[in-house]
Formats: sequence, C-alpha cells, structure tokens
Amino acid sequence: MRLTVELAGRAHEMAQEEIQKQVAYLSPDIRNVRFDGDGTILECDVPDAQAERLAQDVRALADRMQKSLRRLQRKVIFRSAAFETPRFHDASSIGDVSVLGTGQVALTGLPLALFTYFDRLFSELGHIWEAQAVRTPTLIPSQVLARCDYFRSFPQNVTFASHLREDLEVIDAFRARHEALDHLDDRALADMVTPEVCLSPAVCYHVYHLHQNRTLPSVGTAHGVCGSCFRYEAGNTSDLRRLWDFTMREVVFMGTREDVLQRRTTAIQKVSDLLDQHRLAGEIRTASDPFFVAPDAAAKTYFQLSSETKYEISLLLPDSERVAVGSLNYHTDFFGRAFSINVDGHGPMHSVCVAFGLERWVHAFVAQHGQNPEDWPAIVRDAPEFASTVSAAC
Repeated sequence: MRLTVELAGRAHEMAQEEIQKQVAYLSPDIRNVRFDGDGTILECDVPDAQAERLAQDVRALADRMQKSLRRLQRKVIFRSAAFETPRFHDASSIGDVSVLGTGQVALTGLPLALFTYFDRLFSELGHIWEAQAVRTPTLIPSQVLARCDYFRSFPQNVTFASHLREDLEVIDAFRARHEALDHLDDRALADMVTPEVCLSPAVCYHVYHLHQNRTLPSVGTAHGVCGSCFRYEAGNTSDLRRLWDFTMREVVFMGTREDVLQRRTTAIQKVSDLLDQHRLAGEIRTASDPFFVAPDAAAKTYFQLSSETKYEISLLLPDSERVAVGSLNYHTDFFGRAFSINVDGHGPMHSVCVAFGLERWVHAFVAQHGQNPEDWPAIVRDAPEFASTVSAAC
C-alpha cells in the first residue's frame, strides 16, 4: 500500500534529504520514498501488515531529524551557469547498460566510453598535485573498517566477504546440499566463518592503511586511486545513481590542516570549472554522510553540515531530483590518529578526499545531455574516447 505520513511540521530541504536517506533502513520492504511539494507529507510504499508500525517509525525518525537540523541552512559554495536553465533528457533507460543483479551493472558502448572519459578526466585532475597512483585491493580487513569507525557509523552499508569453514565435513555437506540447487540454502551462512574481510566501501581507506605508523614529509602527500566500492543501499538502490557495486576515483591529500584545506579549495575551483565546461547544471554544497539510524546519527549529521567538513557535487535530474556525483571531504586528523600517521614536525596527519562516483557521472551527463554525442558539449564530443562514436553517428 501507499503509506502517507503527515509530519508535525514542514521539513526543509536538508531535513527532507536526510530523512529520505534513513527511511529505507526502517524496513527492507520500503520503496519509493518521496515528499510532497511543501515537505509536510512523506509517502512510501510498504506492505499492508507493516503500515501501522512503519508510520510510527517514519514519524519518529522525521521528528528527530527535523529537531536536530531545524536551525541549519545549507551553504552553496558554487552554482554552475547552467543551473538556472537546465535541460533534461530521459535517462530511465540508457542503452548498453545491462543490469546483472541487485545494484550490479555491465557497461558497453556509449556508457562505457563516458565512464572511461570521466575516469581519465578525474585522473588528470590529480596531476595538478603530482598525485602518486595507487592500485588498491577490492577486499579490506574488517579490523581496518573498525578502525575507520565504519561499523558504528554505517553498518547498514557493509558487504561482508566470507568462506566455508575449513572443515571437510562442513564443505562436503555444503556440496551435497547444493548439488541440485541454483541458489544458496538457508543453512549456508551457518557453514561460514566470521568475516575477516569486507568488500571495500571507499578506496581512500586503503591509502590510510598503507601509511599506518609512518611519518609523512612536512609538505604532505597526494595519491590518485580508483577501484570498485560496495555499499548496500537497501530500498534506495536504483539504476546508475545508487549501485551496490560501483566505481570510485579519488584524489587523497594527507598533510597539515592548512595544506589539505588549501588543496581542497583548489580542487573546488577546478571542479567548478569542470561543471561549467561541460554545461552541467549543478552545485557544490554542504552535505552529510548517510549515518545509521541511531541515537547519535542526528548529532553526527548536524556536525558535518554545520562544520562544512563535507561538500557534495550535486547535479540536477528530471522531476526535481538530484544526484550527488562526488564529494570533497575534510576528515580533520581522525585518520591520522586512527592509523598513527604523523606529519614531520606537525603531529597527527589531517586528510581531505576528493571523490567521484563514475557511474553517477554517466547517469547525470546523459540525463542532462542525452545519448546523441552530436548534442554534447564539444569538450566531450571531441574527446578521443568518442572519435569512433561520433563518426558512426554522422
């Protein structure tokens, strides 16, 4: 059924965004969460049997977030020239994007060329700081995620990697039970060991792990890294905008507070120029991470929004929607202390991560410019990744 929840008062734009992030984790069966025009009514699809309970949970969650954020105003530090007059195309079905599973896609043809183009673009951004390239693994030790406070802040997003217990009887029983099955049975989990690794939710964590117990030069460091990331999004999973398995390109700065913040300022300017060069309608604005629905979640959200530690690159989509295609995050000295990384003569390392979700850039670009390269800005149309594509279209 379509559940309609009337809130105690109007939720402003930031509160609406934070509430929508968290509502999906109240139940795995919640779908299509939306606010009405003025933010006083929230609607979602729920099973009939859960409607009464979920209505109470949604109202309590909304009330908690509204109280926490009521005095905050979102800060926009850049708005692109195309923002006031955006043009949109249908991106609900992008050719050559094949869904292979929940939050899992394969790209070929034009979407793959766009993916490759943006990856090159953001890799070249790191050249400004002579970022050292790093190849990181897909797996990350669970102890590292714990040190990053991930299990306490984002447990709902973790994808655990495990294997069968090293016991011949267990392995043989598992094999026998699944000999004629095309899916895992309900006893499979009991046959597995406690996960010592997870699938990495962010590639920057590997960079901090790599430098643990080290002292960095006083001038700091910059690293360029790209890899697959995994965040389970429950009912929020949708097309290229929110995948379980996605790709992140990052530039990671480590150094003193002054140095990493100065580099973030430069990165903000470069990304701003990039949005205008690509005629993309969007903003760079304060934002927060999707902290788990817990007593201190609202306080964490308030801190991020009020202290401006996180800026997101927010691009416009049809039907008044948006997608965050990247972020520029300042972590203070949290990771320096967590991994015992110091800066020569300056104490614990501070860090900034400039991150880009490549599949999201593909989706937002197609939503604003369509699937015909002839209609694209020349900076993309003339790029080497599209030379054969444009020739074929002509």
